[in-house]
Amino acid sequence: MTSASSSITLESRIKGALFGVAVGDALGGPVEFQRRGTFGKVTEYQPNMNFDLPAGAWTDDTSMTLCLAQSFTTSHTFNPLTQLQNYIAWHGTGHLSVIDRCFDIGSLTLSTLLYWRTALNQPPSYLPLTTLPDEQLASYQSKLDEQFKKPRCCGNGSLMRTVPIGLWYYKATDEVIAQYSHRASKLTHPYPTNGEACAVYSILVARILSSPTPLSKQEVFTKFRQFTFEDETLKSRFEKYNSLSDFESAREEDISSSGYVVHSLEAALWAFFTTAGYEEGCVKVVNLGDDADTVGAIYGGLAGAYYGLEGIPERWREGLLRKEMVGKVADEFYQAVVEKGGS
Repeated sequence: MTSASSSITLESRIKGALFGVAVGDALGGPVEFQRRGTFGKVTEYQPNMNFDLPAGAWTDDTSMTLCLAQSFTTSHTFNPLTQLQNYIAWHGTGHLSVIDRCFDIGSLTLSTLLYWRTALNQPPSYLPLTTLPDEQLASYQSKLDEQFKKPRCCGNGSLMRTVPIGLWYYKATDEVIAQYSHRASKLTHPYPTNGEACAVYSILVARILSSPTPLSKQEVFTKFRQFTFEDETLKSRFEKYNSLSDFESAREEDISSSGYVVHSLEAALWAFFTTAGYEEGCVKVVNLGDDADTVGAIYGGLAGAYYGLEGIPERWREGLLRKEMVGKVADEFYQAVVEKGGS
């Protein structure tokens, strides 16, 4: 497969990643919860009857991604408190929601946000949190870990929102990106499998942005293969992919689109590595059904970074509900990245 166009700018890649999440989310949302093969092929936006939403509406995947991106814009650094502030305000009052209220939230995300809201005494509205000593935050995190750092708590709710980590730290080392990926994940999904899935994904996004020349799919795969999995579940799941052709030869029936974080990562990578454009991969992944909005969002962030904003079909960008909101967050986030220097 050829590499992405050499004319894609940093701005296009960053905005492409954020819009890519929203577009994949909105395309897959209407067939969420539906078993593969039981619905007509999705190629365009449709009304989301699960939540009585119009065509082009995105869901919690995009809202939480925008919340994380906005945290960097307002804090100009990694700040778990502003991340939590945004998430709590999204859940409580619809901050950065497509219809100004939270209508969809994963069970683990709900449980952990309710924990943080109580621990921080944070009202369900968009209000700045006061500063908190590191040791106090660590104590709260430790108590959360006691409840939720368990193998059964491995949904895809932190992976779906993680793309801003790779965008913000695109000049950082893999080790730094992994560190912040784990820290961002554990606020709601503290089990190591979740953090490591976020880490490998964010590193791929960062390397797409930081490469002095556009990477081919083979080069992106090589970077993926170089990642050292410490989590045994992820290691065993991905050890069969020794070459790019192993993704290409994988059968669709062997790719799950469940809400399990390992499955979601695999589905997104499979769609990315086996297609030659954003549209082709997005159609491929959302038609897996089941957790279609989230696998679409995860694919969309990676593919949007790779192909750039212009690589996302214009009809999908224009048909996105509340595209101005996504655009505003993307504009402000890009400017913050430029001011920071990306390191």
